[in-house]
Amino acid sequence: MLSFLSRFALAAGLVVGAASTAQAQVCAPDNLDGSACCAPGLLNLPSFPQMPGQNGLWICFDNCQPALQKQFCVALGKPQPIVGGGGQICGEYNIRFQLRDCATGLLHWTGGMRATYSRNWLESQNAAGTVPNLTVYRFIVNGDLVPTINVPNNVCERPASLNVYSRVYFSGHVDYALDCATNQWSVAWAINHECDQVHHTAASARPAPAVGFDPAKSYSFVGPAAGFVVAPNNTLVSNGPITQGSIRWNNWGALPAICTLRQKAQGNFVANALFCLCGNTTTTSTQNVDTSVSAQSVCGSAAFNPPGMRFTQKRIGVWTNPNVFPGVEHLLFDFGDQTYVNGCTGTTSIEWFEGSETIGGYPAFDFNLNPLGRQFEDFGSCNTSPSNPARRIGAPHIVNAILNYNLP
Repeated sequence: MLSFLSRFALAAGLVVGAASTAQAQVCAPDNLDGSACCAPGLLNLPSFPQMPGQNGLWICFDNCQPALQKQFCVALGKPQPIVGGGGQICGEYNIRFQLRDCATGLLHWTGGMRATYSRNWLESQNAAGTVPNLTVYRFIVNGDLVPTINVPNNVCERPASLNVYSRVYFSGHVDYALDCATNQWSVAWAINHECDQVHHTAASARPAPAVGFDPAKSYSFVGPAAGFVVAPNNTLVSNGPITQGSIRWNNWGALPAICTLRQKAQGNFVANALFCLCGNTTTTSTQNVDTSVSAQSVCGSAAFNPPGMRFTQKRIGVWTNPNVFPGVEHLLFDFGDQTYVNGCTGTTSIEWFEGSETIGGYPAFDFNLNPLGRQFEDFGSCNTSPSNPARRIGAPHIVNAILNYNLP
């Protein structure tokens, strides 16, 4: 009888043979795992497709409660490699979003998201214990969406910051899932714009005026929309030991070969008080979770809460359809300060991190078919440019440090 690993290898081989007349893809590791600290990595990724015909859900939160939910017909462009330093920058892409009114076809929002590759893993969409049929590739994304004249003039659809700035910053993640049996792709995503207290502080790249924009409003745009239930007070939160983690450094000095190998890490993710960050003193919502995060890598890199500074989980909702990727999966957006120790350069700095958190989904495995914890955390530091590592909040940025955490 074939072992579990042998059956997976056979299945992958059959896919390549059957799809050879088309554009075959290979479900394989990304080549960024290794034991050599700070060594460069030769990233192995497939060609990602454009994803037209998607449905997304625009969510406006007011005082941490959903005030508007609106569906859009969405086209995600083919991820385009970003070029710099004389070549394709390792792991860096641009993904164009177009949001159209499904009834009229009118374009409401358009913009490019800078996508920084985070990691990949296997998932079994079928019965538990069967060969995993999906390879999931996660990107941390950030960028601006630009409104057209078709966006209605109300603050839940046209954020008040547009009175000063011509575009709206969003960040989050995009997951691409390749079915190794059918060579078909699926996609799930979530991008977020936070209230004045996060993305428009005086220290941000786009500060609010003295009177503020709208400190009670925040926005999330999620896909697929079908089966997604907004649940700012009921969605699960991450809490527990980081049992499978890594810290990775983008070495921009080696442009375009910026990728380095992951450094295995462990630590803790501790959920503390529940509160509403984007609201007034009378709201009873508990959308946000004050969180303590700490991790240490085998190569001396580390990330942890600076004294007196907050890291926050924002609960958004849950995908509820078990038959459609990403399965039954809870969604959160996480952000905040971390003291970041780069074990490769010996430098220590306080960095602003943003990224997504998903809990649940289909059973997940690494490429040795070891089960992975079902709480996935992927965060990237927000930095100004390859030549300027200063932190940058509330506007498009590059990523220096990538944190990948799994909790049971």
